[in-house]
Amino acid sequence: MRIALVTRRFPPLIGGAERVLSYLAPALAAEGAEVTVLTSQVAGLPLLESIDGVRIVRLKTSPLRFVGTWLYMRNLRNWFLQNRVDVAYVSMLKHDAYISVSMGQRLAFPVVLRPEGAGATGDVSWQAWGRGGRAIANRCKQANAFVAISAAVHQELISAGYDPTRIVDLPNGVPVPETAWTPRPGWEQSPRAAFVGRLAPEKGLHALIEAWPIVRRSFPEARLSIVGEGPERPGLAERIDRLGLGAFIAMPGSLPDPGEVLRESDLFVLPSREEGMSIALLEAMALGIPLVASSIPGNRKLISDAIQGRLAPPDDPEAIARAIVSQWSDFAVATGQGRAARERVIEHYSIASVARSHLDLFRRLKGG
Repeated sequence: MRIALVTRRFPPLIGGAERVLSYLAPALAAEGAEVTVLTSQVAGLPLLESIDGVRIVRLKTSPLRFVGTWLYMRNLRNWFLQNRVDVAYVSMLKHDAYISVSMGQRLAFPVVLRPEGAGATGDVSWQAWGRGGRAIANRCKQANAFVAISAAVHQELISAGYDPTRIVDLPNGVPVPETAWTPRPGWEQSPRAAFVGRLAPEKGLHALIEAWPIVRRSFPEARLSIVGEGPERPGLAERIDRLGLGAFIAMPGSLPDPGEVLRESDLFVLPSREEGMSIALLEAMALGIPLVASSIPGNRKLISDAIQGRLAPPDDPEAIARAIVSQWSDFAVATGQGRAARERVIEHYSIASVARSHLDLFRRLKGG
């Protein structure tokens, strides 16, 4: 099966959506599919390369905002005209989806669209206010199927008028490391927590920073690493300085392998206000590190409080601090929850099983 996986951003540009697609593409190839990733060009990288059995085509664009979008859409259209595919799988309900659905109708191949999030920052919301969003929404609704990665995404699609009979619930998937996380010797002297993700308002990081002085009442040497980049970085740095936490909270930026930070940490924290299905949380669960996450629907889909980790209300520094302190105060229980989280990923969210579920969907749509 020839699959075109369409995404405006792809590694080395890294966010949750980019990571899950970088896992899914080689997993589909490992199942025997011929996978081509269509994405936008990145300075310093070749326009055509092959990685892990996946062909990556970086379409020429421009740094100028509207010109770049127009060039990308034109080159995406031209690629479909020049190359045969059996199915197109498109990340986000935006310009890529508009072109892909149009070309699927013209060239008679099925198109599957994949919203990457829900809530105010999600794809359905963007279609209501974004430039050209309504026209794009009308075209998107003509796709052959829509993958919902969470119940929130599923409901938003229905509320926006997408055909419920064409919505398929398929979760995100992640690789499961062969070696699970293990506690650091002497961790109690200076316990470490880590957040990994985009530094954006929906991640609730201001509340996590505000929680840190409360955490330090119980663990004075506690350290926090906020790994990632995004628009909130200046404001977060200012808040860290204002609270005098520069010696205790680090922001190292994006890292090529965030898993290394997690293996050297004693807790993963995800204080998000909104999530579809967090790749960072799934990766932490797959590793088996103790967890604290916000009690929002997307996170509650993955973990139950006191079973796979601890949950706390978003935007509540005191509650977040209590959950962190609880995990470190009874670390044997916390590590047991981490093991339970890893088993849950193995059973339900491994990238291999998710790739096979996607291929089943693609074959049904193709009629074979």
